[in-house]
Amino acid sequence: VSHHFMFEDSFTVKSVDNSRFERAGRLDCESVAFSNNLEVDINNVIWPVLAGEQLHVAITGDVSPADNPRRLATAYDHDPRILGRSIMDQFEYVMYGKVYKKDVKGNDNAATVWCSFGGLLLKLQSDAVQLQEFHVTDTVYLLMRKVRGIGGEVWK
Repeated sequence: VSHHFMFEDSFTVKSVDNSRFERAGRLDCESVAFSNNLEVDINNVIWPVLAGEQLHVAITGDVSPADNPRRLATAYDHDPRILGRSIMDQFEYVMYGKVYKKDVKGNDNAATVWCSFGGLLLKLQSDAVQLQEFHVTDTVYLLMRKVRGIGGEVWK
């Protein structure tokens, strides 16, 4: 059974700004294949990212196993001993947050979604169709993993 993602794409990190906060950096990323743009804050102490690396990014509303879907309400629900195997196991960095703003420009079919993950922010720009499942106050999981290093080497 495959997992449903609200959004999924691969991005190249154009720049990393670590100047604002001691443990958080803002990634400015450009889609590898589409005209999507992503700015996201991450904890760069637990998951350091460098300009030039390629990331696979997915956003979903639920991380419970596809064969046993259920509502995850507390941190205990996410404990692997209780949750079991989940889509999070396929990613290196996961954040849980809320969509707080969405802007759709009808004339050029562009959309922007803003999310907050406990103060770490995300701004995702894409076409309106790719972001149609996002609504203000939705809770979402951002899942990321490295795909390629700076020199193009493939990560395992």
